Amino acid sequence: MSLFGHVLCGWIAGHESEYMETLTEFEVLQAVTQLIRRFTGNPTIAPKKLLRSQWFHEPYTYGSYTYVAKGCSGYGIDNLPLQMMFAGEATHRSFFSTVHGALITGWREADRLHTHYTTLSGQMISKL
Repeated sequence: MSLFGHVLCGWIAGHESEYMETLTEFEVLQAVTQLIRRFTGNPTIAPKKLLRSQWFHEPYTYGSYTYVAKGCSGYGIDNLPLQMMFAGEATHRSFFSTVHGALITGWREADRLHTHYTTLSGQMISKL
């Protein structure tokens, strides 16, 4: 249970997600309420609040999320060269398309930077 009570998380993908972003918060909340009532059989149940993302209209994502493409493998993700330090859910071998994948890869790249720039005495210098 969260700070606000019970939480229900839903996922809308494809063209439907693009369409959902054209609707008002009220319209989306009404549609979600009808869906919950239909599935639970409870005609009085009603969500108190709606929080939605609008990734399709975000200029850096345009609704996308990552996946390992056909013909690719985890080897390519694991062996990104040091000159190209990438963190984010797209760069984790097992947890791509997840928030925890983004977090773990942020830690990984921070460790790589620290190792790259730290000498045995702990002083920060460039090894380039």
